[in-house]
Amino acid sequence: MKKGVLLVNIGSPDSFNTVAVRQYLRNFLMDKRVIDIPFLFRFLLVNMIIAPFRASKSLRAYNEILIQNQSPLLYYSKLLENALQVKLGKNYMVKIAMMYGKPYLKDILREFKKIHLSEIIIIPLYPQYASSTTGSALESVFDELKNWPIIPNIKTIHTFYNDTEFVTIWANHIKKHLPENYDFVLFSYHGLPIRQIFKADKQFVQQHCNLDSCCHSIYEKNEFCYRSNCINTTKWITEKLSLDTDKIGTCFQSRLGQSEWLKPYASDYLKELCTKGVKNLVVVSPAFVTDCLETLYEIEKEYSALFMQYGGEKLTLIPSLNAEEEWVRFLCRKITE
Repeated sequence: MKKGVLLVNIGSPDSFNTVAVRQYLRNFLMDKRVIDIPFLFRFLLVNMIIAPFRASKSLRAYNEILIQNQSPLLYYSKLLENALQVKLGKNYMVKIAMMYGKPYLKDILREFKKIHLSEIIIIPLYPQYASSTTGSALESVFDELKNWPIIPNIKTIHTFYNDTEFVTIWANHIKKHLPENYDFVLFSYHGLPIRQIFKADKQFVQQHCNLDSCCHSIYEKNEFCYRSNCINTTKWITEKLSLDTDKIGTCFQSRLGQSEWLKPYASDYLKELCTKGVKNLVVVSPAFVTDCLETLYEIEKEYSALFMQYGGEKLTLIPSLNAEEEWVRFLCRKITE
């Protein structure tokens, strides 16, 4: 019997017009794990404010980075799906499944339901754990599976930021793309509201999170703390590369709304670097294994313009892993081990 491999990611609009982008934003932001406030307030915020006013801006951003009339996330995800299928062979069925856009997770699982699968291997493509990404993906899969008459064996592979091979892959990848001359390497991760960090911590009887020293090493109680995951991802990759610690930093991007998010904010960090004389900046985002709106538009276009506005000269974005051979081999190992 075959095994099904489910590569889960967030997704992108089904088409590129204002109506489709608005619907995508509603699907995404109405997820109770993404915006974790009571339903009525979330409904009003998303449907009355964010989706109507943000759709046109998001559409313009997508239109600047489309690849063969597809979002980069979908384009590179298909390459990864094909490469992994070839590598794993006929005993596996590999499918990309998106949470909030095509190909929809529920539709892919309906395909799986019709096939005699001995096992379904679920891989949320988020290296660091967060309730709004990994947690949401797993909940959605389990919600679909719970009503199946026959549920095959289930294997989940997630939160692999601390896998030695994954760290090595990123280090090699950065080394390959690192320009000869640069002043600073900035590691940028998707941000989260601070309340979500504390909310996750409250799951345990003995709370310990202080958003400070507790995040600088990994131990049992903070293994799934998003901030700690990010800080240690930076630490391990830079150690592997033997980078000067005075020339590396970590920040958080993609802030939404007025609540306090993880700091330092990327925009503030860029300004601070320029005041210190940084002219040639390299940015890498190990939170994204696939290039998408957040890397190719927010970093490469918006932050590049902001950096130069503050006095910088050049911002170089290290591409995501996408369908790189080492990354494909890593996933194969995780699936088959």
